[in-house]
Amino acid sequence: MTNSSAQTISTAWRDRVNQYVDELAQVAETIDLILDETRIRTVGLRPNEVDASTQQLVAAITDLESMVQRREQLLRDDDAPASGLSLTEKLLGSRRIEDARLARRCGEVAEMIATTHQRATALFVCQYHLSEFQRDVLERLAGASGPQTYGRAGQKPKPSSGLFNEAA
Repeated sequence: MTNSSAQTISTAWRDRVNQYVDELAQVAETIDLILDETRIRTVGLRPNEVDASTQQLVAAITDLESMVQRREQLLRDDDAPASGLSLTEKLLGSRRIEDARLARRCGEVAEMIATTHQRATALFVCQYHLSEFQRDVLERLAGASGPQTYGRAGQKPKPSSGLFNEAA
């Protein structure tokens, strides 16, 4: 393909894509920072602070969702290149060095978001297991041998003396 047959990209569209990628990277970095704070608070067993971090994370994820809508708009813009299904493909179609650099930046931010997704998933799986572990320990200390079930009609459940009482 020669330069004459390569698609041209308007400077205005490239600038909007560049601004979008910068803002997307900032949202991803914000989510990473929140995940770091949440992890530290989880390790320190500070559940109230973990809840606050979770609320911050929900707000940041809402920002990320709005960025997806912006990307869709950039892909459909009138001055966007016709060929390509992603911003990267559209940028690489021009065969210009500044567009290739921006396409590479798009890939880097996409990798950052994928890593952030993996971190978030791992953190929340760990938090779930931590909360389940705490519940299991409390049940053992209370003397519960399994999940609570309903007794026969009219019967009161047998009170448990608890692990420490039995050990004494």
